[in-house]
Amino acid sequence: MKKLFLSLVCAAAAWAVSAAPQKVDFGKMPKNSQEFVQKYFSNEKVKSVEMDRESSWDKYTVYFNSGNQVSFEGGSGDCSQIIMKEGAVPSSAMPAKLRSYTGAKYPRLHVVMYETTADGYKLKLSDNTILDFNKSGDFVKASK
Repeated sequence: MKKLFLSLVCAAAAWAVSAAPQKVDFGKMPKNSQEFVQKYFSNEKVKSVEMDRESSWDKYTVYFNSGNQVSFEGGSGDCSQIIMKEGAVPSSAMPAKLRSYTGAKYPRLHVVMYETTADGYKLKLSDNTILDFNKSGDFVKASK
């Protein structure tokens, strides 16, 4: 019984270590992820890049010296999340419908978080308002 328990503990520990994010070189990310960073964050200095193996897909997260970060789906290389500690999410990095809506309804606020979800998109504004949009980019709801 002790051997079985010890084996289970060792297996769990090995899984936890292998599931932990690993530092990787910027050049190891998918090409379109690299191009996204170079296009929208050209003024930022990359601090580190981590690859996280979540369930069946990889996720890359680029951390900048400013504290900002951007995450990508490993398979497709598409941007899945942008978190800004300084400044605003580059508006051209978001779908046009989201830009138009936030610009018209919240002209004095800026977007500090952009995320793709299973249902569409989620934005966080500088006053902590959360905006949900469907996959077509149509506004669904706002919450605080």
